[in-house]
Amino acid sequence: MDKTMKRYWLALLLLAMPLLSFGQAWSLDDCVDYAIAHNPDILHRQLRHETQKEVAAEAASRRVPVIQAGLQETLHSGNMLLMYSVDERMTLSLTSVAASLEMPLLTGGSIPNNKNAELYTLKASAEEIEVAGINLRIRVAAAYLQLLHCMSLEQITREQIDLCNAQIRNVSKLVEQGRRTNADLAEAKSALSSAEYQYTTAAGNTLLARVRLANLIGLDEESGLEIQDLREAVEETDMIPLLPLLDDIENHPSVLSARYNLTSAEYRAKAAKGIQYPQLSLFANYNNYIYMPFGYKDFHLGDQLAHNGWGAVGLKLSVPILNMSSRKKVSRAALAVNDAAVSLDASRKEIDKLLREAWYQALTAKERYRSSAKAEAAALTSYESQQKLYDAGRSSTYDLDQSRLKWSIACEETVRAKYEYLLRNKILGYYSSYSQK
Repeated sequence: MDKTMKRYWLALLLLAMPLLSFGQAWSLDDCVDYAIAHNPDILHRQLRHETQKEVAAEAASRRVPVIQAGLQETLHSGNMLLMYSVDERMTLSLTSVAASLEMPLLTGGSIPNNKNAELYTLKASAEEIEVAGINLRIRVAAAYLQLLHCMSLEQITREQIDLCNAQIRNVSKLVEQGRRTNADLAEAKSALSSAEYQYTTAAGNTLLARVRLANLIGLDEESGLEIQDLREAVEETDMIPLLPLLDDIENHPSVLSARYNLTSAEYRAKAAKGIQYPQLSLFANYNNYIYMPFGYKDFHLGDQLAHNGWGAVGLKLSVPILNMSSRKKVSRAALAVNDAAVSLDASRKEIDKLLREAWYQALTAKERYRSSAKAEAAALTSYESQQKLYDAGRSSTYDLDQSRLKWSIACEETVRAKYEYLLRNKILGYYSSYSQK
């Protein structure tokens, strides 16, 4: 196969990849992974994290000497003193070369404290990415389970239409046999219209839920998004225990981020205080120049390089006496430390509240599921009994329809409680996965 054909098939494969990905059902993990890879907020946080890496590296390099070199070329014309003895009008070029070095020695601890402050800010930004990931996972799981919930309700309403159609056929036969009246047939047709209306509403809710999930994970088209039902059964799914999560709150990314921000603020406060101490630095410089007169024959480049150069090395001490700006910086840094401490305490309380609420909501949903499952079974038994009475001519069409509606409502409650429990347990699972790191 030549290169042209290889490129053709490669291009065809790349074009077909989106179609292949839409051809298979998406699992919850697929949706979560795709959302994290394409979510703008997480991408922005990752870029800010990379920027903070550069800031931390810059803070760590402030102890490194600053070395500079420069070159200046100047053209002079007019009367000038040449070689200390000759004063004449001429044109010459003057080349100046300079190099300097400056290195901080004593900074009152501002350099190492600023370095540590930026490193802890870097750690905090990494944890903030994790926090954003947790929140996005929860939102995707909620949208995913909402879509499953809507799809289940759509299926229930479709089955109700099938029951209504079967009932119409049954009543039609009974009317022909003279065992039922046309009023019973009209009642059955009215029930079918009501079921069709509920199905239309459920189908619309499914479409909206699909659009929301597609938008949330970053897909441009929702029409090809098909998802998989969860394999977990409520009865076979154990609830994640609450106490280990509460005991490990300090390792939650949100709390870690707040603690790193507090540590960073403390180092910044120390760095601000360091400005009030004497600053000592080492400096050195070297300068030389060469002039080249135009039309002047007695010109010695080597002599100029040997005699025109000069340099210096020394220490520079700066003692702060009165600097209101530095005092304000110290005051602001102290306030920032207090604010970070309050944020850390608030983060602990917020995570504790979220964990407790999610756990008790999961527990309530599980109990509600058990109750609704029993109610659904009882409603189904009642409907079947009512159907037998109806077939025997001992029950009205209205009573049969009301029994069917109660069974339908019980099915909807069971589905709602099922996905509510699975969602709450998924949330606990996301928290637990980070606590086990």
